Amino acid sequence: MNPYLCRVVLRPRDPFEVFDLTLRFLRVHWRPITRLGALLVGLPTVALAPLLWLTSGSAWWLLFPLALVLPVQAPMSALVGLLLFDEDATVRQALRMVWSRAPSLLAGWVALAVGAAIAAGSCGILSPLLLALLFVMETGMLEAVPVVRMVRRSQALAGAHLGVAIAGALAQVLLLLWFAVLFELGGQLVVGWVLQLGVPFGRAQDGQLTPWLVAGILSSQVLFAAYRLFLYVDVRTRVEGWDLQVALRAAAMTKERA
Repeated sequence: MNPYLCRVVLRPRDPFEVFDLTLRFLRVHWRPITRLGALLVGLPTVALAPLLWLTSGSAWWLLFPLALVLPVQAPMSALVGLLLFDEDATVRQALRMVWSRAPSLLAGWVALAVGAAIAAGSCGILSPLLLALLFVMETGMLEAVPVVRMVRRSQALAGAHLGVAIAGALAQVLLLLWFAVLFELGGQLVVGWVLQLGVPFGRAQDGQLTPWLVAGILSSQVLFAAYRLFLYVDVRTRVEGWDLQVALRAAAMTKERA
C-alpha cells in the first residue's frame, strides 16, 4: 500500500456521505469496475438463463443469498480496495487476491451462513449477529487475519459504531429491492415491447424467477460490496484513526527518501 496514492480523503463521514463517495469513486474508476461488474453479473446470468427457461422460472432455490453473494461481493471489494491506493489496479489483480484469500473467504461464508441460520431460527431476534459479521469479507481479505480473529475484528468494528453497521445492513436490503425491480421492469420492457419477444422467461410478479431479476440482484451486490468497503474504511478511520496511520506512514516514507 502506497499512502501517496490514496484516492480519497480519509475522514469520518455519515452513511449518506459514504454512499455519495462510493458513487463518485466508481464513476472515476468506471473502466475496471465495469469490466469486473460485467463479468460478475453477466456470466452467472447467462449461465442460469437456460435453466430458468427449462424450469419455467420455478428454480427459486438459486437465489439462496449465501450461494450468490460471496462470489460477487468478494472480487468487487478486492478491486475497490486495490484502486483505493493504486489507480492502475486491474481486474486480474483483484481476482488473484480473492484466490489467495480463498480459505479466509470460505471461513467468512461459513460464518455468514451460521449467522443467517441462527437469525432465521430465532425469527430475527438474534439478527444483530449478522450486523457483527458485516465486515467479515473485508477483515478476511484485506487484513488477511486468521479465521477466529477475522470474526472478532468484524464484531469489534461493527460494535464500535453500530449506526454504521445498521446503515450497511439496511443498504443491502434497499439496494437489492431497488435493483431487482429496476432490472425486472427494464428487462421485460426491452424483451417484450422493444424486441417483441413476449415473456419467454415469465414474470417476477407471477412468482417466476427471471434472468432480469437475477441480474438485478447480482448488480445490487456489486454496488453494495463497494459501499461496504467504504463503510469499513470509515469505521476504521473513526475507531482506529486510520487516516492518521496513513499520514504517518506517508511522512515516514518521505523521511526515508530524504
